[in-house]
Amino acid sequence: MSPALVVGPPLVAGLVLALVAQRRGWAPPLWAALGVGAVLRIVAMAWAAQEPVQPYDFGVDFPMAADEVLAGRNPTTHMREGGWHFLPFLAYVLAGQRELGDLLGLSWNVSGRIIPVLADLALIPLVARLADERGALRGFQYACVPIGIMVSGLHGQFPPLTLVFGVAALVVARAGRAHWAGLLMGLSVSCTNWSVLLVPGVVLAVAGARRLVALGWTAAVPALWLLSSSVFLDTPVTGLVDLGRAIMSTRPVVGDWGWTALVTGGDQTVSVTLGRIGTLVLVAGLLAAAWWWRGADPLDLTLVLLLVFLILTYRLGAQYLMWPVPYLLARPRRGTWPLIVATGAWAAAGYLRVQPFTGLWWGQFHSVWAFSSFLVIPFLIAALPPRPAARAAEPVRETEARSEP
Repeated sequence: MSPALVVGPPLVAGLVLALVAQRRGWAPPLWAALGVGAVLRIVAMAWAAQEPVQPYDFGVDFPMAADEVLAGRNPTTHMREGGWHFLPFLAYVLAGQRELGDLLGLSWNVSGRIIPVLADLALIPLVARLADERGALRGFQYACVPIGIMVSGLHGQFPPLTLVFGVAALVVARAGRAHWAGLLMGLSVSCTNWSVLLVPGVVLAVAGARRLVALGWTAAVPALWLLSSSVFLDTPVTGLVDLGRAIMSTRPVVGDWGWTALVTGGDQTVSVTLGRIGTLVLVAGLLAAAWWWRGADPLDLTLVLLLVFLILTYRLGAQYLMWPVPYLLARPRRGTWPLIVATGAWAAAGYLRVQPFTGLWWGQFHSVWAFSSFLVIPFLIAALPPRPAARAAEPVRETEARSEP
């Protein structure tokens, strides 16, 4: 049976719950939010675990990285090109999940999803803490929105873990705890490269010279994980620089989203040329956005950088669309819920394999899916927060947002 028929209804029910909670102004206690979130994620996880077809990265790359670590080898240098280009931290996590599964007699399809699901549940109280107002409602809404459920429970991907550290870093930074902010932000950066987009907001949330403390820890933690490759794995100290370059590289997979879909006709392909052009476009766009929103509140700046990345990126996996969700819910505006619905629907079309309902085989459906990203990008643009000069109008917009479903 298609996952669209099994997992689809709980995802829709979760979204409806989040919208009804907004309309009625619910403020469920944390235990209720965690309970609802756990049920929705376990349903998705249970279905995905028994599926014969698994996402390629989860089913092949992740267990292979775990096995390389357990054998004392660095997965970045021993796996296929582009198969693993991360610091060892995530590989250690994967190895831990592998060992836990063996200890408890669980298949990889189950044990490999445990940390993503637990991390996604941990985001529920963090979103409540990050929220400007109505924290209990915002945490409950995060528990219900579909994108996190799909990324953690269906895909078994790691944006939830990256976001746990990143969101927690911003929470403690706003409380003035520079050391903890830098340490947590360093752990987030150690998960994956894209979380450098979270660094400016965390550093700016700390006052004065303490920003240097936060920035120092942010840089030191990934460096220590890199060094661990020579302590626990087979990377020689002389090879650490080359390993660092390999980790910072990105395989230029294009054609899934936005402007590269136009160039490739909606076909997924690897193109060094488009990757180089896309990197220049992306860096220029992010720098322009940072300048345009200079002086913005750290939370707004973080959201801007994440949204601009998604608008301009030359490569995208459906899990990327989860990145801005905690920050969107922490400070909702008029464009927040249309974006959450649009990105959730676009991601669900891929995760739930709905192509049998369209009469298209996967290659044809992928092209349609890639081109349909142009229907989602306007929602990303509409969700951008106002510039600091326009912030005086913000209370009106937030009042309007609270009156919407």
